[in-house]
Parts: sequence; C-alpha cells; structure tokens
Amino acid sequence: MQEVTIAKKTDRRYSQYIADFILFLALLAISGFFLYRLVICQVIYAGRTDGYPSDVVAYIMEIQGTNTEYNFAYPLFFLTGKFFNIFLPIGPATAVSVVLYNGLSMILLKKFFEDLLIKSGRIRDSVLSHIVITLAVFGCCVMSMWWLPRFGKFKLPHKDQVYAGTLSGNPWHNATYIATKPFSIVAFFSFSELLSQYENKIQIKTAVTFAISLMLSAVAKPTFNLVLISAAGTVMLVRFVRSRFKNFKQSVLLGCCFFPTFAVMLIQYADMFGSTFHDDVQGIRFGWFEVWKIYNPHVLEAVFYANVTAIICFLFFAKDLIKDTLYRFTAVFFLISFLEAGLICERGKRFVDFNFGWGYMHGIFFFQSISVIKLIEATFSKRFKWYWTALLWVLFLSQIVAGILYFKGLYYGRDYRTLLPATWT
Repeated sequence: MQEVTIAKKTDRRYSQYIADFILFLALLAISGFFLYRLVICQVIYAGRTDGYPSDVVAYIMEIQGTNTEYNFAYPLFFLTGKFFNIFLPIGPATAVSVVLYNGLSMILLKKFFEDLLIKSGRIRDSVLSHIVITLAVFGCCVMSMWWLPRFGKFKLPHKDQVYAGTLSGNPWHNATYIATKPFSIVAFFSFSELLSQYENKIQIKTAVTFAISLMLSAVAKPTFNLVLISAAGTVMLVRFVRSRFKNFKQSVLLGCCFFPTFAVMLIQYADMFGSTFHDDVQGIRFGWFEVWKIYNPHVLEAVFYANVTAIICFLFFAKDLIKDTLYRFTAVFFLISFLEAGLICERGKRFVDFNFGWGYMHGIFFFQSISVIKLIEATFSKRFKWYWTALLWVLFLSQIVAGILYFKGLYYGRDYRTLLPATWT
C-alpha cells in the first residue's frame, strides 16, 4: 500500500513538471518564430535604407564567400550559416542559425538557474519554482534598457535615443553577439564555480567545460573573452597577493584553462596592432568615454537605464558580496566591462563602431541575470518585506515590457538605434 502511494505521488510530481516543460517549449517556440521572421526581414532588406537595419549584410557576404570589405576573425556563426546554406537559401540559413544559438542560450541559462537555485537547495524543488525560473529566464533573454514610447508628453531625462548610447544585453540586430551568448553563459557560470574551489581542488570536468566554452566563445565573437579574461585576472591576482603567493600552483593550473583561448585571440587580434586593412589604420588606444559620448553624453544615466533592475537589486544584496562568490565576480565582471567600454577604443574608421561596447553588453546581461537569481532566492525565502520584493519584481517586469516593445519595433522594421522609421535616419 505504501509503495502504491509513493508511486502515485511520483507520477503526480512528474505530471506537474510537464507543465513547466510545456511552458518552456512554448516560450522557446514563440521566441524562435518571431526571431526567425525578424532575421528573414533583415535579410530581405539587406543593403536597403527603408527598413530593418542590421549588421546582416556583411554576414550574408561572409557566408556566401563574397566578403571583401570586412575582416571577420570569428568564423563560428558563418560556418553554421554555410552549413545550413547547403540545404536552405541564404535567408532561412541565416535565420535558422540565429534562432539555434538564441534557443541554446535560453536552454543553458535555465539549466544554470535551476542548478544554482534548486539543486543547490537555495529554494525548494517544486512546480512553482520551476515555472518561476522558466519565466525569469525568458525575461532575462528579452529584457532591454528602459525607454518610453513616444507619446509626446513623457520622456526619460537624458534619454534621447532608445538603444544608441544606452545599449542592451539583448541586441537583436547583431547575429554574432547572439552566437557567442550560449558559450559565454557556460564559460561565465563554469568559471564562477571554479573560483569557489580552485584554491583547494580543481574539478577536472568543470575546468575542461570552462576551457572549451571560453574558446568557442572567442571563435564566435571575442568580445565576451576580453572582459572575462580581465575580470578573472583581476580576481586571481588579488587572491594571489592576499594568500601571500601560497596558491601559486592552483593559480597556474587554473590559468592553463585560458591557453586555448589565448591562442585563438592572438590570431584574431594579430592585425590590430600597427597593421592596416584596406589602407585603414588599425589598433587600439585609450580615451575618456570618447566613443560612448558620441552616442550619449550622459553616461551614468545610460548605465542606470540599461541596468535599473540590477542596480536597485544591488542596493538590497550588496552585503552578499562578502560570501557569495558568483555575485562578487559578477560585480567585478560588470565593472570591468563598463571601464573597457569607456576607456578603450579602436583607431581608424572603426573608432565610431564602439566595438568595446559589446563587452559591456555582456556585462549588462550577466549583471541582470545574476540579480534575478538573487531576487528569486529572496522571494522564496521571504528575505525582505513583501513591498520591497514587489518593487524589485516590478522593475524586472518593466524591463521585460520595454524589451518586448523594443523587439516589436524591430519586428516592424524600425531602426534599432532609435526605433524611428528607418527612412528618418
């Protein structure tokens, strides 16, 4: 009789989890459908000025082997596009590649959310917790900077643009950023796990996972790697000095995980120092938010609008920096991404491209995502009074709504920088 009761409870539990599985698949399918249609329109309008501006023109040329204008040293997305182009026309091949990497990002983010919250025991394993995580993951993959639709009367202070000069962790116009996201997710969470253990014993499986994912992230687009390597080096150096150089061996072993990525990036950036491409000076230099201020002179306001949920959450969770390795590393990662975007720029015609802003967008994404993990944990543990928790969820929801409205604008052909009709710019 007892065995029958246990079996019924088990069947009921699995049947309840099916609801979460169906919900996640539905959100994955819906987001995939609309993203596929957006990329198809971007391909159709490639090279035109009357709608759907994006970076897809160069991607199409690279996939088809006709690119002579741009120097792409990160081939992963283009190889994926070429593979699908064997079976599909160039438009669907490009769109399927984007949808594939975006869907993989959502799957991996959900996996790490559940590992950190449920498997670690921070919150109780229940259907509700899984559904909340599913909705939160979807929110993290959709949310954007704060902005207000142009109703005529209402306007955020120092917010003349929508995306330009503010930026977002989910830029839908750049396929290579989307392609690097799943690998950056694995690398970020794997390295955070290594940080909590490497001074005692390094788990080989985690180290190998980190090394491979970091290398693949560089092959997809090296923007994430520039920030993570700087953040990791900073944290490891501080620990090295604090331990009075006693963790030298452990630091060297962890450093070996970076060697494959260093090899890839040396090849990628070989032409960045003192060489030319199409008679244009290459290289990098330092400046004081020079490029950023071209698009938005109000840098601090831009940072707030892009990270409002994470910043307000930080006011509540700041003391967790002492014990929470993941949250502490996230703060360092975000700070370095911000400094690199503001203080480093490229020379030549690529100066205005603000390419170091891509690393900052990774910083936005992970700062927001880890803050949401902290918010979920605090909600289930009833850490704060209900009205403070409600405030944080409202802020998160507001950025999700802003992200959906932003995507809607792109979906109907608006300029991704301003959400004005493309012919107005």
